[in-house]
Amino acid sequence: MDRRWMKVLLRRARALALPLALAGCGSSLPLPPTGPHLPSEPAVVVPYPPPPARVEIISPPEKPGLVWIDGEWQWRSRRWAWQPGRWEAVPPGGYFAPTATVRRADGSLVWFAGVWHVPGKK
Repeated sequence: MDRRWMKVLLRRARALALPLALAGCGSSLPLPPTGPHLPSEPAVVVPYPPPPARVEIISPPEKPGLVWIDGEWQWRSRRWAWQPGRWEAVPPGGYFAPTATVRRADGSLVWFAGVWHVPGKK
């Protein structure tokens, strides 16, 4: 490759670097307080892990004070089904336990749905 072509490529890479760096500097997306799943929660035994998460375009919330709950794969009988992300209000004193797939010591694979936990509420 000749030097002029290298300089052009370098200039283009620099021009793209700043917007990409700024885009990755953080999020103004309001997220819920998160915490663990409880031992009492039902675990669903699944034969294989979910696919990678889907990319979602997030529309603005309909009203202030809502938090964004990411989309997730949910186990439906014999297959994974995508549940799109959504805006929700945080229950007073509550936290969100996001979806989780865990390999147990016995080798089984279990899935926990994303759920809200509110102290004193079942």
